[in-house]
Amino acid sequence: MSAILKYSRLIWLLVAICCAATLSFFIFEAALDIPFIDDYNALLDFIIQYLRTDSTEEKIHFIFRQHNEHRIVYARLILLLDYYVFGCTNLRHLIFLGSISLFLITVIFCVEAYKYSKNTLSIVPVILLSLHFQHMGSLLWATSALQNIGVTSLACLAIWLLTRHGVFWQCMGIIFAFITTFASGTGPFIWVVLLLIALFGRNVLKCVVITVLGTGSILLFFHSYRFPITENTSITGRLAAMPEVILGVIGGTFDIHEKGASLIPVVAGVLLVLIFTFCIARTGLAALRKDPACQFLLGVFLFGILSAIAISLGRGSYVENRYKVISTLCVLATYNMVLLKLSRKRLKIWFNVAGIACLGLWLLFFWRYYPEMLEYESVRTADHLSLLNSPQTTHSPFQQRINALKELGIKSPDDAQIQQTFISSNYKNDMGLPSLKILKKKNKYAIKWRDSLGLFKECYLVLKSDRGSFVFPVRKKRNLLSDFFRSGGQFYTAEREVCISYDWIQKGRYTISVYLPDQTCFISIQDTIVIDKNVKPWLSPRWFNDAYAP
Repeated sequence: MSAILKYSRLIWLLVAICCAATLSFFIFEAALDIPFIDDYNALLDFIIQYLRTDSTEEKIHFIFRQHNEHRIVYARLILLLDYYVFGCTNLRHLIFLGSISLFLITVIFCVEAYKYSKNTLSIVPVILLSLHFQHMGSLLWATSALQNIGVTSLACLAIWLLTRHGVFWQCMGIIFAFITTFASGTGPFIWVVLLLIALFGRNVLKCVVITVLGTGSILLFFHSYRFPITENTSITGRLAAMPEVILGVIGGTFDIHEKGASLIPVVAGVLLVLIFTFCIARTGLAALRKDPACQFLLGVFLFGILSAIAISLGRGSYVENRYKVISTLCVLATYNMVLLKLSRKRLKIWFNVAGIACLGLWLLFFWRYYPEMLEYESVRTADHLSLLNSPQTTHSPFQQRINALKELGIKSPDDAQIQQTFISSNYKNDMGLPSLKILKKKNKYAIKWRDSLGLFKECYLVLKSDRGSFVFPVRKKRNLLSDFFRSGGQFYTAEREVCISYDWIQKGRYTISVYLPDQTCFISIQDTIVIDKNVKPWLSPRWFNDAYAP
């Protein structure tokens, strides 16, 4: 025990490094060069329209063009940087560049934590609270990584620079604040935060500069802006739900179920706000004006609250995984603020207790989100195979984009090996699915089987017609946490299942099979279904997926 205490610093630093390295490794392994949801409209449509025009005015227009309720200039500039450096639109590159944003947040809070405590152990909880698998849903989605995590990291950097001493650093903070404005729909709130910090510091010149530049940036953001109507929820209903949504976003780190409204993130949000407010009250306004560290923490926490307010008005939900980074920002700000208020005599005990708690949370996130990370990969592979092989004409929305990229001489986002393996696979008559069960309902089709020997590591349900195929990921049933430990660390049970809706499939007669890419084969289920009505295309034919004329 004494040896553990003696080398506790080294042990904790190694634990933190291993956790950060694990996340980095799986980002590199799981990132796919395959478009997903907003990647088509926000990124691919943009680069196509940008390169098609020779007009500088139109190019600038496309960079600033509204995407839903956002302006994502930062994400599009990163895309252009990648294109001009590598000559292609590689979504893996964009995922890696977007992931840097999360590491930037971690570095800033690590620097501040060490500055307060003068103890390297203070950075361990920061690393464990930020570099965990809960963010995998955003990190592996290029648009979300560049937009949602990007705007948070840019705001954090802008606030941090503006609270430094020296004109150069504060000017850099203003520059990053301008970039933050056009990184997402919550970006303009950065000027509110910076103005409040300047007011706290009683710096008249800084207040004037921020007011002038902030006003100009916000006016530019809302120039020709259209407020999209996405839901039928009344204004009264939104306002009534605002407190719950705001607190749910702030405490979202502690919501690992992400299914409907839950009290856990709301209660966590209340506790974070109370703890942070208590620490600010203990600091006092007089001390706050003189302490750049407290100003920085107050600024980032306030930006988190303002972002949560915007989400409550725009989305009305706190369940989505992409909002977790806002909660992470508030959790890190609260941790660092508590660190400021602790006496130095208690720091060693505090770091060990905090390290154990944060490591437990990191492991819980790994258990919860690692299997989901694997599912993201299979879901995107299935979507991509469906778009490539579905019964479609050469003028389908997907093919329009691929053809446009080829005409412009751009390598399209595509893993050729995925499609090649699919079309070269053959049927195996000597293989079957153990304990196969088929369930047919009015509008749904489901199959289940048991894979006790673990032969089917990656598998997909395939509906084939004489015109093409639809592909759906087969899901592995998750073990409960208790079963996870009893099974010696097995994430899944032996059950495999998939349930599809006929509403997703175009009109036609389909044979059913299971595709095993690892074994390059199909297993026939000896069953057919008939769909008697057509459905809308999976991908909108409109460039940028909105109703605004270029």
